[in-house]
Amino acid sequence: MQVETVEFKMDVSDENIKREVMKIVWMFSGVTFVDIKEKGILKVKGKYDKIQMGSKLHELDNSVDIINQMGKTGQYRIPSLTSVYSYFTTPNIQEVVVFKFKVLDEKMKRDAMEVIWEFSGITSVEVKRDNQLEVKGGEFNKIAMSTKLKRIDESVSLIINDTRTKKLGFSLYDLYR
Repeated sequence: MQVETVEFKMDVSDENIKREVMKIVWMFSGVTFVDIKEKGILKVKGKYDKIQMGSKLHELDNSVDIINQMGKTGQYRIPSLTSVYSYFTTPNIQEVVVFKFKVLDEKMKRDAMEVIWEFSGITSVEVKRDNQLEVKGGEFNKIAMSTKLKRIDESVSLIINDTRTKKLGFSLYDLYR
């Protein structure tokens, strides 16, 4: 099995549905990136069984379909109004937060994803290297997210990087001083 990016047509505009979708997607080992910035499109990257994932997502929403049939990067659909809508409604300020874990195994990754996708405003999460999770979105409460992730792994450190600040890096421990 090779690394591939698959696009699923699915409405994840409702926060409750989005949370359920993320629980399903991150239960599959091998998933390294999930993106929901474009309205009606769920992008998932990694080494996983796309048909099995699609059937699990179909249990939640029976209108789910695979758009990018080949699982390869490239344009397999014509941009539509949803693409234009997404372009104009994507937050102007894209915050990027990186959480660094001491060890990030599959179980810890699933637990972290459950915490991260509880927060509204999140548009994508990507596994960076073996022990880092990169979270992107509009405005979301980074302190509350860090506190909840600290319950999973007390060694979690946080690096914030958004368009308003050049680069601000600090440890989670600095927040409590």
